[in-house]
Amino acid sequence: MPEDLDPAEVVSLVFPYMTAYQLLHRTAQAKPGESVLVHGAAGRVGAAILELGALARLRLYGTAAGRDRAAVERLGAVAIDYQNEDFLARVRGLTGDGVDIALDGIGGPLSLRSFRALRPGGRLVVFGRYATIAQGRKNWPGVIAWYAATGSVALWGWLSPRRKVLSYRIQKLRIHHQDWFRADFFALLELLRRGEIHPVVAERLPLSDVRRAHELLGSTAAKGKIVLVP
Repeated sequence: MPEDLDPAEVVSLVFPYMTAYQLLHRTAQAKPGESVLVHGAAGRVGAAILELGALARLRLYGTAAGRDRAAVERLGAVAIDYQNEDFLARVRGLTGDGVDIALDGIGGPLSLRSFRALRPGGRLVVFGRYATIAQGRKNWPGVIAWYAATGSVALWGWLSPRRKVLSYRIQKLRIHHQDWFRADFFALLELLRRGEIHPVVAERLPLSDVRRAHELLGSTAAKGKIVLVP
């Protein structure tokens, strides 16, 4: 652990920021000036994508609930209220021909509409299946719908001459690109050291309060990391 950095902030890089960094730079291979649609932009991974995307000089659009509009806009993105706006129509209206990259951590039928939001040459990256969870449990109708929609959009991408469908799976990367994790983590450490990214630590609790930490997951986790301190 680097002595000049906050250990709680460093450990907060491991999941959300690593995922965000690899989505943008390893899978989508985003280039400065490209446009990116981020679903769930107010979540931990979504916020990390927006922070890193701004540093990479990307044009950012983020879907979020209306109550989170200000938080998304503070991170430099155009906020789209998915509860009251049709994100596909809004993206097309804002860009004219769609976005270069769509990052979808929800999956299911949303992936099909996200693919339609791509401009020619665009890439859809599917990296999650939030749509298969309901009230903290596996939602089997959602699972079936997710696989049906994901299979359909994958086929659509395979048949499309000008748009791609990509997937981000950490298990696959660990097998084929272990060296990326070390390199990417050191890149994130340097961004943290320079004050260019700001991981949020919602709670710091002693290890003896591990039960309390689990109780807080339902209400606090969305606001930042819960870190147990030895």
